Order: sequence, then C-alpha cells, then structure tokens
Amino acid sequence: MKTMIVTTSLSRRGLVRAGGGLLLTGILPIDDSVSDGGRGLQGRGADRFERAEEFYRGVAAGLYRHPHDLLYQAGIVAQLGIGAYLLDLGASDDWCRQRIGLFVDKALAIANEAGLYHRDPAMLELAGLLSPYGQWRGPFAADLPAIETINTSRVSATLDGLLGTVRRRLAGVSNEGAER
Repeated sequence: MKTMIVTTSLSRRGLVRAGGGLLLTGILPIDDSVSDGGRGLQGRGADRFERAEEFYRGVAAGLYRHPHDLLYQAGIVAQLGIGAYLLDLGASDDWCRQRIGLFVDKALAIANEAGLYHRDPAMLELAGLLSPYGQWRGPFAADLPAIETINTSRVSATLDGLLGTVRRRLAGVSNEGAER
C-alpha cells in the first residue's frame, strides 16, 4: 500500500520528514522501494548514505525552484554523504557538528585525510562554493550571496561522483591508486 505525502516546504526538516529532495514537486509516493540505493550497505553510515541518495535524486531530477535552492540541496547531499563515511569510521554526530558544522569543504578535507580519497577538482571547487551550505537558505532573496551562472548538470555529476566514492568506501572497496 502506498502513502502519498504532500508538501511544498523547502526546509531541510520538511524535506527529510517527507522523504528527501524529491518532494519539491509536491507529491512523493512512499513505499518500501523508494530508496533502495543504500540498502545493500551495512554499518553506522548506511542510513545517512541512504538519505544522501534520496536528496540527490531531487537534485539530479532538477527539482528545485532557484539556483540557491540547488546549492542548498547540494550542500545537504554532500554533507550527508561525507557524514555517512565519517560515521562509518566511528565519528559521532556531536563530533561532526562541533568540528564541521555546515562546512562541506572542511568535511571533505577531514574525510579525505581519513581515507576517503575523493580529490576530484570539481568537488573541491563545489565544496568551497557551498560552504557553509546554510548560506544558501536565507529567508530573503536579497540576503543570499550573489552567484554566477550555475551549471546544474555539472553540480549533479560532481555529487554523483562523490556519492559513488562514498558508496565504494562504505562497501569496503578501496580506491586503487587514489591514496596519493
């Protein structure tokens, strides 16, 4: 039996409550197979990674209203993905909150030093732009940072690469040759 959750909220809490970034369309069918992507993973970071993939599907599908919303959602995806890796290594949510906060660039640097080895120049650039990702969710458009044109497909591809690396690491697959 499917349940329909309807929301127009773009807040992180509203998106999480209703099932991730896919809700920006307003209606999301919920059943056991909505987020099968992370189900094969085990460990402390598996649930967090599953959430990252749920938010990523909304980004990849272009379900956002404005480039600022895209960047906010991209920050959530990156932070959840990197956080999943750090949780799997034994970091606690409190540790991550106190030392990383909303800074994707800091999270990526810590994860890379801890063995993630995702040093894609596009991700490093995106992490710098996103940090802190809460800046992209200001209450008034005039308060938001100015941005140039955002290549939405590049943002999506960059996040897909990050999540692929995190998935492999959570599954115990090493990044051959990446440990340079």
